[in-house]
Amino acid sequence: MSTIYEYGAPDRDFKYILQDLSKTMIGARFTYSELMEQERVPFKFQTIIDRLIMPVLNEDMEIGEHILSLTKADKNYRIYENLKVKIRYYAPKKNGGFESKTVSLAELTKEAEHWDERSVLHEVILSNLALMSFKM
Repeated sequence: MSTIYEYGAPDRDFKYILQDLSKTMIGARFTYSELMEQERVPFKFQTIIDRLIMPVLNEDMEIGEHILSLTKADKNYRIYENLKVKIRYYAPKKNGGFESKTVSLAELTKEAEHWDERSVLHEVILSNLALMSFKM
């Protein structure tokens, strides 16, 4: 007897899109090319990716990997800052286990200097109000 674990497959971990009234939550393992193919990604965010982010990046870069590598000098930093992005990740505890943390882009940029290799960035959260008011 064989069982298919579609949602538990390693290539699907941290690849999801959830929306509520105030925010859109995107799994950090999506590449930008995959986000462009997803129908649940807000159209305006796809337009921002297509016109502003992908021209200066490799389209196969994961959104989480990209955000973790941003510095305040990057053009894309300002884009995500204007979108009021928050990042959720798991950080290792000193006594074992992990704890979930949600931080702003500015806080993540400070923490990225001392990033623990065991930490796992798993979610990028966009403000729907900031996305709606973003000017191209």
